[in-house]
Amino acid sequence: MQMNNITDKDFGEIVDEVDKKIIKALETDIPLTLNPYQQIAADLNIEQAELLRRLQKLKERKILKRVSGILHHRDSGYQANGMFVCHFNKKEIDKAGQEISKLEAVSHCYQRQTYQNWPYNFYAMMHAKNKEELENKIKELVADYEIEDYQILYSIEELKKTSMKYFNSDFDN
Repeated sequence: MQMNNITDKDFGEIVDEVDKKIIKALETDIPLTLNPYQQIAADLNIEQAELLRRLQKLKERKILKRVSGILHHRDSGYQANGMFVCHFNKKEIDKAGQEISKLEAVSHCYQRQTYQNWPYNFYAMMHAKNKEELENKIKELVADYEIEDYQILYSIEELKKTSMKYFNSDFDN
């Protein structure tokens, strides 16, 4: 969950107690169920529709930027993780990005600025059970899109991934 810069004073004036409970709930792990929002709503003693309405309002008011899950790749059996980088021209990049983002091996992808010594504007984080499987998936991708210049930036270490904490016991007081 990501929130915009708001002072404690401002924050206390623009969210109510239910909003605070929702934000606190989203600071923890999202339930691994078919409908995590239903579970979160039940834990907060509110209807799912109310939870979703409040999340939408928090987003509209630019208090909440996004809600996203954190995938611990190695814990889920994916030992090979690599950032595939290449360059697409302006006419191709949106379509290619939409298609590539749907591949099973891709957890996320995005467009970035190029630099004089770094010509790559497309990044896709890809995962596989092992390095050979990952490289085969990338070879297929390269062939499908006729990509000549690319690199694979391998993850050698998974850094600590945690959710942001916006409330602590001091805030409640």
